[in-house]
Amino acid sequence: MTDTIADRVPVLVERGLLADKATEHIRGLITAGRLCPGDRLNEVEIAAELSISRGPVREAVRRFASAGLVVSEPNLGSRVIDIDAAAVRGLYEVREALESMAARLAAERMQSRDKKALLEMLDQHALAMCGSAATDTYPAGSSDWDFHLAVLKGSDNAVAWRICGNELRDMFSLLRARHGRVPGRGKVALQEHRQVAEAILDQDGDLAAVLMSRHIRNSYRNQITLMSAGVPEDRRKEKI
Repeated sequence: MTDTIADRVPVLVERGLLADKATEHIRGLITAGRLCPGDRLNEVEIAAELSISRGPVREAVRRFASAGLVVSEPNLGSRVIDIDAAAVRGLYEVREALESMAARLAAERMQSRDKKALLEMLDQHALAMCGSAATDTYPAGSSDWDFHLAVLKGSDNAVAWRICGNELRDMFSLLRARHGRVPGRGKVALQEHRQVAEAILDQDGDLAAVLMSRHIRNSYRNQITLMSAGVPEDRRKEKI
C-alpha cells in the first residue's frame, strides 16, 4: 500500500526536528570555538555524538552552506569557510553600524526587567571567568547567554535583529570565538560590556552607541591581529 502524504507527515516532522537538533549542535561547536575557520565537519562523528543518522546532519550542514558559513568540496566533504581580511572588515563595518544603533535604541526602549537581566547576565559571565577554572576566554553559551543578542532584542528593531541576530549571527559567532582566544581579551570584553550596559541602564543612548562602537572596533583589531599572527594549532582543542 502506498503511503499518503498524511502518513509521511510524522516522519517529515521528526526528520526536521532532528535536523534542528544537529543545527543547534553545530552552532554550539562554532560558538564554543571547537569549529574554527577551515575545519572540516565530520558528519559521521557528529551523527554518532548525537545518536542520530547522517541524514539530519547533512541537512544541518546544507543550512550552514546556504548561510555561507560552510563550503562543500567534491570528494573532500564540507568545511567551515576561511574568512579573509576584506570579508572580516565588511562584516565588522556592518556590525558596528547596526549594533551601535541598537545600543542607542536599547537605552530608550529596553524594558526595566530586561535591563536587570542584562546586568545579571554579565555577573554570570564574570563568575564563569573567575571560578575554579579561571580563564581569559569569554564564556560561550546559548543565545540567552549572549550580551550582543540581548542588546539587539532590547533595541526592538526588527531589521537590526534580522541582519545581526539571524542572517549573520553564526558568522559573527565564528569570528568572536576566534578573537576570544587572544590572551586577556575576555576580561577586557567583559569590562566593555559592562560599560555599554551601564549606559543603557542610565538611558544614555549616545554614550551607549559610542561605547558599543568602540567595543566592536576593539574586537575588529583583535581579529586582524590574530589573522596576521595565525592561530596556534595547540589552541584548537576538542574539534569535531
